[in-house]
Amino acid sequence: MENDARLNDPNDPNYYQQPEKYAFDRFSYYECYECKGIYFGGKKECEQNLDRDDYKIEELVCPKCAAVGVEGADCPTHGKDFIEFKCKFCCSISAWFCWGTTHFCDDCHTRQNKGDYLNRKAKSELPKCLGKGRCPLKIEHPPTEKSLLWAVLYAEI
Repeated sequence: MENDARLNDPNDPNYYQQPEKYAFDRFSYYECYECKGIYFGGKKECEQNLDRDDYKIEELVCPKCAAVGVEGADCPTHGKDFIEFKCKFCCSISAWFCWGTTHFCDDCHTRQNKGDYLNRKAKSELPKCLGKGRCPLKIEHPPTEKSLLWAVLYAEI
């Protein structure tokens, strides 16, 4: 973000030396339902693929609150700083966080943005985990369609 030319262009009346305005125009921030803190929830451009009919305010939970009570999420050395989340739609580590609620891997995020709306698919249409021995994550985890928020310790990967 800080490398965007508009932030350093004195001829840009909207963003010149205004990184906060740029960030609020491009990214979504939400209030956590649990702790009431504000957290980053993804790019605003991803919200065009959100089905607002299924939107539940209770699902707007920041990463630290999401990890409360999750086995292995409280590392005695690092706390919750190095938690990684699983993609909601497959057995891959997430690289994207959209809508303030949903973690995507690169492949699933690309599919979603190309119109293959994974968030609208029936549970039966989503891939099923093949079990710890054959899963790419190589650990036990909740079923894909229920993996809204699941943490994995950095040491496990």
